[in-house]
Amino acid sequence: MPTVTAANAADFLAVVPHLVGFEPRNSIVFVAFRGRRTCGALRFDLPRFDLPGFDLPGPAGSDDAGRRLHKRVATTLVGTLSKLQGVDAVVPVVFTDEGFGGSGPPREHFVAAVAARLEFSGFTVRDALCVASDGWGSYLDDRCPAEGRPLAAIERSGVLDGLSADALRPLGDVAGWAALPDVGAIDCERVAKLVLRFAALVDGTPGCPIDPRVARAIGLPRAQGPGDVPSTLEAILRIDPGRIEPAAAAFVIAVVRSPALRDVVMLQWAFDLETGERVLADAHRFALGAPADALPTAGLMLGRGPRPDPARVETAISLIKTIAALAPRRARPPLLCMLAWLNWALGRSSVANEFVCASEAIDADYSLAEVLRMVLERGILPEWAFAGG
Repeated sequence: MPTVTAANAADFLAVVPHLVGFEPRNSIVFVAFRGRRTCGALRFDLPRFDLPGFDLPGPAGSDDAGRRLHKRVATTLVGTLSKLQGVDAVVPVVFTDEGFGGSGPPREHFVAAVAARLEFSGFTVRDALCVASDGWGSYLDDRCPAEGRPLAAIERSGVLDGLSADALRPLGDVAGWAALPDVGAIDCERVAKLVLRFAALVDGTPGCPIDPRVARAIGLPRAQGPGDVPSTLEAILRIDPGRIEPAAAAFVIAVVRSPALRDVVMLQWAFDLETGERVLADAHRFALGAPADALPTAGLMLGRGPRPDPARVETAISLIKTIAALAPRRARPPLLCMLAWLNWALGRSSVANEFVCASEAIDADYSLAEVLRMVLERGILPEWAFAGG
């Protein structure tokens, strides 16, 4: 995002959604600074302290328990922030459907715990802000009205007015990002039939060409000849999502039925062809008895290693969304989990969660969905999300 200067808190709050890419709801966002400039933003779901097992500070003798809970959650969130390199100051911002209601900003006890933990960890807390349903304000401003300041001040901010349409991307919507495109029923029927044909013809052995019948159906150039799975996948990635033929979509659906080949597709399309070949080779080593933690590519799934090319990942997401829309419903969980992982790789955990939920609705026991659910619930982010540069 181009450099903009926020003259006041309302301007700053107008910018925050563009730092995270969408309008946060029921979230706490840590806007991180190196010196005077922002260097990143981390968004977390706002903790639900009204759930069973949680105690809020209150007059019924639960103050100590509530404070301990706030401190525990704050410690976890600040621990994640601490992985960002070179951060020296933070502004936590709460976005909530709750209101001031004439009683001051909501979540005051929780934000106090967050600010205390930030300062304890060596960060300067430049401000702590709240955008509620009926107003906005600063937790650190004693003059903030009990009913909050008018939201119109944020809406009227002109801090972004000078930016071009190219520089200022439209704010995303989590549900919109997770929606699959509309596809034709006839194409879906053709894909379903081809998946059944291709399932028995896919051989993931490294270097083994794909079946010539599959190559002809996909329409690979004759000069290229039938390649192996990774080279065929690389050719498919270059297809415009809006123009993918049923045969190419069916090939991908048939391939990802195998967990090992699913990981090849996912990591190759996130990184490059060489990565796909290495992941495939590691899958065969694992099948022959090599321990998973000894495989050179094992860390990539956990977000360890070089950062993938965001543009390539976005291309893969667009293509897989179309393929998932064309796939029979029962065949979608691998594709939905791939979409979850790719969004997680870009730091979009909220979108990843939508895809995991969609996979769980079809197959509650799908193994990759279970792994991703654990990752998301623990707030784990890929290590490359914290790398400088």
